[in-house]
Amino acid sequence: MYKKYKIIFVNIIVLLIIFTIILIGFFINPKLDFFSINNGNSVIKDISTYCTKLKNSSNKYIGTNQKLLWQVKLNNAKDEYNIWFAKLGLAKAEMNLGGFDEAVSIIEEVLGSENFQSLPDTSKIMTYNSAALIYIKAAEVKNCVIPGGSIVCQLPTDNNYKQDYTDYSYKAIEVINEWLMIDSENLMAKWLLNIVYMSIGEYPEGINNDLLIEVPGQNLSSIVTQFTDVSIDRGIYTVDLAGGVIFDDFNNDGYADLITSTWDPCSSMKFYLNKGINGFKDITVNSNLSTQLGGLNIVSTDYNNDGYLDIYVLRGGWLMEEGEMINSLLKNNGDLTFTDVTQEVNLSDFAYPTQSASWGDYDNDGDLDLFICNESYKDENENIIYPSQLFNNNNNKFLDVSVQASISNDRYCKSSDWGDYNNDGLIDLFISNYGGENRLYKNLGNGLFEDIAREVGITDPYYSFTSWFWDYDNDGDLDIFSSGYEYGIIKSIESFMGKIDLNYSLKLYENNGEGLYRDNTQGLGLLKVHSTMGANFGDVNNDGYDDLYLGTGYPAIDSLVPNAFYFNKEGLSFVDKTHIYGLGHIQKGHGVAFADYDLDGDLDIFEQMGGFYMSDGFTNILYQNSNNTNNWIGIKLIGDKSGKIALGAKINLVCDNKNYNSIVEPGGSFGSSSLIKVMGIQDCKNIDKLYITWPRDQSIQEINNISVNQYILVKESELGYEKIKFIVGNKIE
Repeated sequence: MYKKYKIIFVNIIVLLIIFTIILIGFFINPKLDFFSINNGNSVIKDISTYCTKLKNSSNKYIGTNQKLLWQVKLNNAKDEYNIWFAKLGLAKAEMNLGGFDEAVSIIEEVLGSENFQSLPDTSKIMTYNSAALIYIKAAEVKNCVIPGGSIVCQLPTDNNYKQDYTDYSYKAIEVINEWLMIDSENLMAKWLLNIVYMSIGEYPEGINNDLLIEVPGQNLSSIVTQFTDVSIDRGIYTVDLAGGVIFDDFNNDGYADLITSTWDPCSSMKFYLNKGINGFKDITVNSNLSTQLGGLNIVSTDYNNDGYLDIYVLRGGWLMEEGEMINSLLKNNGDLTFTDVTQEVNLSDFAYPTQSASWGDYDNDGDLDLFICNESYKDENENIIYPSQLFNNNNNKFLDVSVQASISNDRYCKSSDWGDYNNDGLIDLFISNYGGENRLYKNLGNGLFEDIAREVGITDPYYSFTSWFWDYDNDGDLDIFSSGYEYGIIKSIESFMGKIDLNYSLKLYENNGEGLYRDNTQGLGLLKVHSTMGANFGDVNNDGYDDLYLGTGYPAIDSLVPNAFYFNKEGLSFVDKTHIYGLGHIQKGHGVAFADYDLDGDLDIFEQMGGFYMSDGFTNILYQNSNNTNNWIGIKLIGDKSGKIALGAKINLVCDNKNYNSIVEPGGSFGSSSLIKVMGIQDCKNIDKLYITWPRDQSIQEINNISVNQYILVKESELGYEKIKFIVGNKIE
């Protein structure tokens, strides 16, 4: 009798604790909406308070209530089935919140219980699935989320780089084999088994042929030098959750700096100043960014046309009603500090969940306008919830002109990009939507736009995410890349096996030069499925053709698929060289950006990694490129009438009777690459002609006879160019 009343008493206490937490949250904000706080000139001033509020909520990614609720269910369970169910839920909650030791202890208690074998097969499968993930993630934390451990999680691993601590991995193999004895054709089970064998260096020989899933590009024999993670050596090693990155020059000294963000509500943005041979210096606190809550994405801009890059912070993605967060426009003061000017410029009157935004001068008045790609949808009354927005920049004040411009996107917007697809001197807007047709808004030149996506044939894939304009075939007109996105990994795994679902596949639309597109995905070897989030492009070997790097994943813990790198073979095909280049990391790839941080003439890659759950943080990676075998030219443009950063300017080089083309844009999704353009020119010894088409009036500037393998500065208002001299240590080069 005493025991019975003791249990009741404990349950009452636990319930009172939960009720108190929820009640406190309600009185602070009835919706537990801690996102739309706006105090003074800063969106959120006290990150620690905000973090505490969210941790004490029922948010599925960070809230500790999820664990307390499972504990209550366990305390109230009266039969073996409900005890099993509650323990399984509690184990997964512990895993999500980072309590791996606790999760392992609980799941092993479940597996070792006397009554486990009497459970139905469906319950056993659920248990084996959860146990495998708990063991795999616990092994990742012990082996990979440590200084120097990132290479251990690149798949398939080189046997020289494999897990040191393998106990959890062998336990994962054991439970997966039990899983397969019940459900021999389960694709997730087979995939996880392959993943574990890769991590311990026993792939593929350790796996039975009937269970083997071959990952493309396993043969590492190549003359190519693999990219090397130098994040520790260069002073930017950190562990974070999913976020964005800008890899560009914030103090105009020529060196590409790094600013990262994270959706983690307990962490701020980070600013790493590039000090040349001295590596990077963390100046987050002094820059005023330590008080700025980060966001799922950040994009670069120069909204006030002063020549210094500003930051637009995007928040609330994935969170729906909980994501009603105010974005922030952070002004670069020119002294390595930033000021939140969101209210000042009239951008603080809405709070919508969003993942993407793009800047461009659509009205050719010399300043940058803003399109915000919100996660829109229609309710049961056909009202648009969280509408995407077009803002016109008028003397650094922003006005929502979406209705007047005839831009209305009622779909779940994932990314957007500006580009002049028909070369008429007016930039157009491409919008990627998840669960709906993509849109191409043609700029009519009078402040109006028209959706012509169906007309030109670029509405797919139906489940789109990452997208951008680019000139993949180097012919001078803008093609379109749009990646499908699966909320899961089964279709990605099936893609390795040759089964392609077109609703989720990559798409590459080739511009015919006359404003029409053809789907050339299959012809280029890109008919693949990747759950692509952060992604970007850049010419890593200086052959004049942009290559493709795809960061993959989705919020759930079980998103375990390698990131992907496709080498562009002179615009004729794309070849999977992920593992040859050492870029097949299994962690979730989010912000991806290219820049020549060490000024050696080839593009390096920074990747902001990590997932959504608190247990899914990972180290950011700076991939150093050592494949500089071709010649190159680095070009920085300074506009006059066209805006200081010359966004949208077109560059054409003529060298040995061959043309090389590029455009000034940050590119990518969740990552802004450097606007200082590094262009590969193969074995060209001297540049005969350089043509710059300035975006505002389409005027063409011609410069002759330029030496290769140097950085140059070109100004819209001046003739010729000047060589850029960088301060390297105590020397000028």
